[in-house]
Amino acid sequence: MYLHRQDAFGQVPMSYGSFADPLGATQFAPEVEEFLKQVRKRPGNFRKLLLMVTFHPDPISSQLRLPIGPRPIYLIDASLLYNLQPPGDFLDALRRIRDDFQKQDPRFNQQVDAELQLRNEMMTTAGERARRLGHSTLTPILLDALLENNFSLFHFQVGLAAAPKILPASLVQRITNSNVSEAHLTNLGRWLRRYGEVLQTKEPAFKALVERERKRRQQKAKRL
Repeated sequence: MYLHRQDAFGQVPMSYGSFADPLGATQFAPEVEEFLKQVRKRPGNFRKLLLMVTFHPDPISSQLRLPIGPRPIYLIDASLLYNLQPPGDFLDALRRIRDDFQKQDPRFNQQVDAELQLRNEMMTTAGERARRLGHSTLTPILLDALLENNFSLFHFQVGLAAAPKILPASLVQRITNSNVSEAHLTNLGRWLRRYGEVLQTKEPAFKALVERERKRRQQKAKRL
């Protein structure tokens, strides 16, 4: 399983990450090129990173710190510092390394499959539990999912808080022990937000409750 100028005025200075050669290969900052070189050379030392770019819905925003440049740095900071725009070029480079590593190392391929199965089990179980628990139990969780900022970090926090409430303890433990627990919990938080969005279209009473809670939180924020 494989997931996956020069103009009339002369040379124009361009930021790293924005130039592509005739074959379309993006040129990164030297620090980023060196980092990718190390990942290609020893992909086994970067298993967590390669899993993260596989399963996290927004890998650039993950809390994974990587040795890019003189010291470990969060990917979002590396994106700004080394102008990884568009970030998809950098992520695609990592995913190509991942695909090659899967072909070369059966154990890593098995690890990818195991994490995929865990994610699918989590999502299936969350759907079943949501239907079984009903709106009254889910409402506080869904309100947080809908009314927190729509960023990956908040999705992760929502998923982290919700997992023990809607998933079996044994499954929560497996997610916690995963090398990419952040990715799985972020996906759970995003799913809960989407669930709440769909529910609003079907349940006028729930939609009205969301609007009341939104106003209450806005008024509370103004008083602080």
